[in-house]
Amino acid sequence: MRGLLDALAARVDAFAKWAAGVAVEALVWPAALAVALTSGVFFASHGHWRAALTANKLAAGPSLRMLTWTAAAGAALGLLHGAVLLVRRLLRGASGGLTTIAEVNRRLLSLLALPIVGALARPGIETESPKETFAFIALVALVAGAGAYAWIRPVPGAGAGVASPPEPRREKLARALTACTLAGLGLAYAGLFSWLSIVNHHAVKTRILDLGLYDNIFYQSSHGHPLACSFLKAGTHASAHFDPLLVLLSPLYLVHPGAETLLVLQSVWLGMGVVPLYLLACRTLGRRLPGVALAAMYLLHPALQGANMYEFHSLTLLVPIALWLLYFLETGALLGYTVALILALLCREDVSLLLFFVGASAVCTRKPRMVRTGWVTMVASLLYFVVAKRFFMTSPGIFMVGKDSYSYAFYYEGLIPNGDGVRGLVTSVLTNPVFVLRTVFSEAKVLYVLTLFVPLLFLPFAARPGRLMLLYGLLFCLLASNPIVYSPYFQYSSLILPIAFALVPLALRRIETGGTAARFRLDGGRLSRSLLLGAFVASLLASWKLGGIVENRAFRWGLMSRSLTEGERETYRWIRENVAGIPAQASVGATEMVGPHVSCREKAYIYPDRTDADYLFVHEGDLEASELDGLERSVRDGTFGLVSRREKMAFYRRSGPGPPPATPIDAEPPGRVMQPIASPSKPP
Repeated sequence: MRGLLDALAARVDAFAKWAAGVAVEALVWPAALAVALTSGVFFASHGHWRAALTANKLAAGPSLRMLTWTAAAGAALGLLHGAVLLVRRLLRGASGGLTTIAEVNRRLLSLLALPIVGALARPGIETESPKETFAFIALVALVAGAGAYAWIRPVPGAGAGVASPPEPRREKLARALTACTLAGLGLAYAGLFSWLSIVNHHAVKTRILDLGLYDNIFYQSSHGHPLACSFLKAGTHASAHFDPLLVLLSPLYLVHPGAETLLVLQSVWLGMGVVPLYLLACRTLGRRLPGVALAAMYLLHPALQGANMYEFHSLTLLVPIALWLLYFLETGALLGYTVALILALLCREDVSLLLFFVGASAVCTRKPRMVRTGWVTMVASLLYFVVAKRFFMTSPGIFMVGKDSYSYAFYYEGLIPNGDGVRGLVTSVLTNPVFVLRTVFSEAKVLYVLTLFVPLLFLPFAARPGRLMLLYGLLFCLLASNPIVYSPYFQYSSLILPIAFALVPLALRRIETGGTAARFRLDGGRLSRSLLLGAFVASLLASWKLGGIVENRAFRWGLMSRSLTEGERETYRWIRENVAGIPAQASVGATEMVGPHVSCREKAYIYPDRTDADYLFVHEGDLEASELDGLERSVRDGTFGLVSRREKMAFYRRSGPGPPPATPIDAEPPGRVMQPIASPSKPP
């Protein structure tokens, strides 16, 4: 009797397991796929329904139509399952039954992402609900990766990290195709963002800080005055940063003097980062396609585009150099690594602190060659930092102090309550760790980290010990209390981005060759490739909702110009016409918004900080009421005369006491009226 009962129980268990499998694989999964397919298609094809679908207030008629379409989609999936079962039975002699149905469902898994993509299409979701946006992007990427895993077949020898042996004609064709693809990606990026940068400059959306001062640095350096800048204290950029790389690049300025040269240079420079990133990925993973995919993800990243569009900065130039540095470190090319290390140090004095962490990471690998390179890097970086601060900059302090320097302590003023500089920062970290954690994990900083790493599915953190290199950049940005430091649309992400991208192929190799995937009964090679595909999807979606290629409300806060209106074209023509009338030897005082249009000269000053210029170019929106009053008084006493005015912008020429212009300006076109005006209220 007991034997009969045991046999009956076993049959009941088997039937229950079979019934559960049938219910899940033949009913639940097809129903979920049908709902997702219908919802996604209707989101895409019925834009006028999106608001109602988002608010779940769809009328009865459209709801019935969607139900009908869902039933039809379910029936179509049922027919697909039946067709696959029949084909397998004909080809293999057995259909596979429930196993085949489950395999079909896994291969259709990516359909579940369709309604989420439709939800992301809602205009303004990126600013109205950024957390929801990131959640949707991550969910779509994971679903896409899981669906891809079902299609990917194991590749023998994957993850060996050794380049494939040369093959004949087919190999040459593949190399040529890859080179053309990379060149096309880089040139397309450089062309688009050069255009967008110049459009914003011509639309009067750039400032003295920072495009104007860098334009002046290039002008001065190309004329024999390295790093000089008439806008800054002590007349040199060393009062803020020490970046001799600009001196090396300054001869390019002679080809076409003007701020546009810097904007094009920066876009082309960043676009060239695809080359070292591809080489690193190809060497690490032994395949070309991951390298091309990672290069495209690099160009799609919102933070790279944000740094590119934030006028011009020497720190932004670090990105491709750091990628070359890490490539040469991985390959053991000592000469290339040395050159890249020198160029990285020349980017800016504080880059040496980042390079110290690069050296520490190399030491932690415990590979003799990399350990030696790491120690040399650490020592050289610290020595360079001390020498640059002590002998080339106007202040030896880490945060810069003194009347001839610009202090950066205000970036971290939340952690420096008593104004004690570095000592105050260290004191806060050691004595008030709870406050420090609250500072680091504020909502804005969490969103910043999500912007940086969701497009990469946080893969860089799986690369050890390389992830140690991320520590400096994260501390630099997340300890700050000034929002510009932890915004993806400023240049400071350049301390994190190249490291993060260089770590992705190292993380994928570790996933391929490590034992983590096996613990979850997964194939390491398939998991690595599916994660890369998921990260690629996340990069596309993040660039769509947060980047600068497609117009959205998040990128540069929706204030970026993508084309010039007729009025903006007229304004820019007016600016060029008046700037052309100013003698090259004359000094010009300019306000913040219009300064980059007159910074290409030896004597360009910030008005009203200095008022002894031969000419003034003023945007009244930059001036306070008292400063405007002083400007108006200068009309009455004849110190300056109005040359031309357009809306809130005006050009003035000194006509009273003070240094006269080098040559007289051209005759006034019709409509211009010369008016006397007086000395400003602020002293020189």
